[in-house]
Amino acid sequence: MFRWFRAPSAPDEIYASSLQTLYLGHALWYPEPHESGEPQIGDVGFISEGAFIRLFNLDTSAPEKEVKFWNPPYKITEPVHPDVFKVDRRHRPLVPGNYRSNGVESKEMHASADM
Repeated sequence: MFRWFRAPSAPDEIYASSLQTLYLGHALWYPEPHESGEPQIGDVGFISEGAFIRLFNLDTSAPEKEVKFWNPPYKITEPVHPDVFKVDRRHRPLVPGNYRSNGVESKEMHASADM
């Protein structure tokens, strides 16, 4: 079966690392807002393949900063609420798998010991 592979350096990683020396923040490969809304001061989220995904905002008093993409209300519960892992529906050029530099090999080893 055919398997997609990721280039040694993804474009979003090259772009961000090239601008990192300017110390003006983290450069985004996909600067357009995610479905969760435009980034606001106080946002907490993560960067995934060059895009910022908002989870919530620290300022709960401002209604314009509220993240409405995730189904509220959120309370700290175990296990994590399933809506936290909603899929980003934008085009994904990368597929899941192991990525490594050219020339690096992946090897598996198994060992056991009896006493």
